[in-house]
Amino acid sequence: MFVKSLLAALLAAIPFWGAEPLPGLRIQPVGGGSIFYVKNNAAQPLTGYLIELVDYPGSYYALWQDDLTAPIEPGMEKKVPVNNMIVGAAPDYVKIDAAIFADGSSAGVPEKVMMFLERRRAKLAIYRELEQRLQKAQAEGTAKDAVIADLKEWADSLEPKGKNRTSQAAVNAMASRDAVANAAAALGTHTVAEELAAVRMDELALAASKPAL
Repeated sequence: MFVKSLLAALLAAIPFWGAEPLPGLRIQPVGGGSIFYVKNNAAQPLTGYLIELVDYPGSYYALWQDDLTAPIEPGMEKKVPVNNMIVGAAPDYVKIDAAIFADGSSAGVPEKVMMFLERRRAKLAIYRELEQRLQKAQAEGTAKDAVIADLKEWADSLEPKGKNRTSQAAVNAMASRDAVANAAAALGTHTVAEELAAVRMDELALAASKPAL
């Protein structure tokens, strides 16, 4: 009973829930994957959305997409290529379950919207820790190869445990792992200072996002 009451309180705290329509979704199968076409049908810029393959026998897929620094403007459509062939072959099982807009309004399944916000909080925390690590490496003059190795080891340690990839803990862990792994990959062509600046931009975007984290 307490958990249900807490969840109800959290859902009620989401500002403007249901104030905007869900984005439109088209799916095109292509060689080796699929393409999502996400259209913003709302009056506000679209900053985040969740696309899920639901109730498909023997398979599950989810794309948690944040577009905080380049939101999809009202009436515009974005092309999103993915390396998954099932979603293109079974479009009837694929839907947008949650969407968040620039003013903090949202649409979709309330529980999924809450999961999206919790995922953003986890990403914000990992970006802040990542920034601290890069600052320390820069101050100490650590060799870039050593920084990359450290980040890869950290990313591996964040791999979700267990088979349930739909829980909040698993969703947060995957987002955190990807953030660190992407930073390690970016260092292949960027300096530590350049990647530090990029991480700061991502952190600031999340910190300023609505609804407030």
